[in-house]
Amino acid sequence: MSLFCVLAALWLLVPAVAVLANRVGARGGWLAVVVLTALTAVVATGGPGTRTEAVPWIPSLEIALRLRVDGLGWLFALLVLGVGTVVLAYSTSYVTEERAGGFFALMTAFAAAMLTLVLADDLVVLFVAWEVTTLCSYLLILRVGPAGRAPAARTLLVTVAGGLALLGAVCAIVVRTGTTQLSAALADPAWTLDPVFAGAVAVLVAVAAMTKAAQFPFHSWLPDAMVAPAPVSAYLHAAAMVKAGIYLLMRFAGAASASPLWPWLLVTVGVVTALLGGVLALQRSDLKEMLAYSTISQLGLLVAVIGVGTTTALLAASAHVVAHALFKSAGFMTVGLVERRAGTRDLRELRGLFRSMPWTATMIALIALSMAGVPVTLGFVSKEYVLDAALSGDGGPALLAAVGLGAAAVLTVAYSARMVFPVLFGSTTALGPPGGARTMAGTVTVTALAGALLGPAVWLLDGALRSSAAAALGVAPAAVPAVSVWHGVTPALVVSAIAIALGTVVAVAHRWVDRALDRALFPVTGVAVVERLRSGVVGLGRATGRPYRGDAPARHLLIPLLHVYATRQPTRSPRPSSCPLPERHTRSGDEHLRLLAKQDAGCRFFITQVVYDVERGQERCLRSGLGRAGSAGTHGRVQTWRPRPWRTVDLGQRADAHSSPSEGLRRRHGWGICRFTTRPPPVSVRVSAAR
Repeated sequence: MSLFCVLAALWLLVPAVAVLANRVGARGGWLAVVVLTALTAVVATGGPGTRTEAVPWIPSLEIALRLRVDGLGWLFALLVLGVGTVVLAYSTSYVTEERAGGFFALMTAFAAAMLTLVLADDLVVLFVAWEVTTLCSYLLILRVGPAGRAPAARTLLVTVAGGLALLGAVCAIVVRTGTTQLSAALADPAWTLDPVFAGAVAVLVAVAAMTKAAQFPFHSWLPDAMVAPAPVSAYLHAAAMVKAGIYLLMRFAGAASASPLWPWLLVTVGVVTALLGGVLALQRSDLKEMLAYSTISQLGLLVAVIGVGTTTALLAASAHVVAHALFKSAGFMTVGLVERRAGTRDLRELRGLFRSMPWTATMIALIALSMAGVPVTLGFVSKEYVLDAALSGDGGPALLAAVGLGAAAVLTVAYSARMVFPVLFGSTTALGPPGGARTMAGTVTVTALAGALLGPAVWLLDGALRSSAAAALGVAPAAVPAVSVWHGVTPALVVSAIAIALGTVVAVAHRWVDRALDRALFPVTGVAVVERLRSGVVGLGRATGRPYRGDAPARHLLIPLLHVYATRQPTRSPRPSSCPLPERHTRSGDEHLRLLAKQDAGCRFFITQVVYDVERGQERCLRSGLGRAGSAGTHGRVQTWRPRPWRTVDLGQRADAHSSPSEGLRRRHGWGICRFTTRPPPVSVRVSAAR
């Protein structure tokens, strides 16, 4: 099936599932489950081979709707569709809204935007899809209600800042390479011939990816977004949205590695994030918060290993992307199930959950084992490759990655064990009614078992993982080592065994660890910093807009009048432009045309603003003339009120109740005041007595 057909089917599903879910409730979400299942099968049968499709979009700028699937895009497309199918099936029992169309429409739109992102072969299309994922995440967090407004705004602020960095990178690439086609731009020799260009774009791409992947110092939005429901956290904040940043880093890994800034930046930030996320996860007793900070730590591990840049490193990143998507989405869905039944997420109140919810407790144990990298889970295989890539790499970045990721592995085992110990031991937890728990438990089981059992059967993923790493680096799949669960006794296995032992000791000695970590690590939290930044942006917008609030034409017309004055003479460039012109055009003629266009726009704005201000003043004059109260005893009679015969309206003074006299232009700026005198006509008003 055509790639455009797959994308079109997914985008058309958005309004369809919205209408159906609004009519029949959360059961309408099964339509999305069926369609995503079919699309997953279609994409899977297509294989990781390279296919390209294009439809012209803006021919004058050579921008086209180009789609391209290779090993990297194919792997991420399967994750987006496969995990999305399971999470939407979980949501049909989790969501209790009667009109659930908005929720399922946003979740489906996010899946469509993510699929567009990973299949895009045009820089403009990639950027648009990137921004749509940001908007969908904001709206899904905002649906929580008043509690979600501030977290949604902070999340939007951080991710939009990353979008601006990506926009800068896109502009620089298009200007330097002369094309918007992603695959052609990445193969351009400018990456190796122009170190300034390569370094600047590498930094911009890294910053954009780090905001989306919740890397230090942009990490605070991810725990802040945990006010969102469990399905949103399972899909956006574990398997999909945060993986957009990882995908961007892997896609640019081959080209950006030409800059020496790339490995140092990624490894340094990744190691710091992995260690910081692990320590913060140990501080938490809320199960969902612990999973959020563990997600930050695991994403830091991925960023660091991508920075190493070898074929083994990209193979390890591909394997860990799959493992993390499975055990972390299962973890967040399990939290939603436990919270629904037990009424709490606090690990101190969930002791002995194994006695009351044995199957769910078993799934929690499987999730923790895979997250800790215990043999022979898929997490163990991916962690072995991560450590092997760091230990076998050359140079300073690889050495830093080996030390930092070894320490992060100890923290991973520690917080994974702390998640399991209270569940297996202690008194029985009281439970509420099951209420749809069977469907939710089934989806958790699918993802948890997949994360555990794909370890021994990792050979099933060999082709997909090797193709992904090869596509990221632009090499043949034969140059990437094969994937297997056992490599003998290697340095990576020794480090992994030491990490498991030390992590278990840290988990057992939790009283001493809690006492040591029972304090703030930093004087200012990341949420506070982002909140101050958000308040500053709002204040800046208020300050810049203050001169234009009011009804005075002088305020609104100052800028266009100055613009008309500035363009009264044709401006000539100090040197001729290099852009060729058609034969029928001349450079001077074009300059005069631009001058006329500018003056025409200024005059149109001038006239429009005068009309608007005069009509607004008349409206307020009429309203003020009707301000005297009528007879309180009238019941449905028509009274004709005549305003005061003449009224002078000062357009330099705000007439609404929220303004102050200081807003007037006379007091603020001493400008000329525009006045007019009018006599409004009589107005007939029907007055009904209030009951």
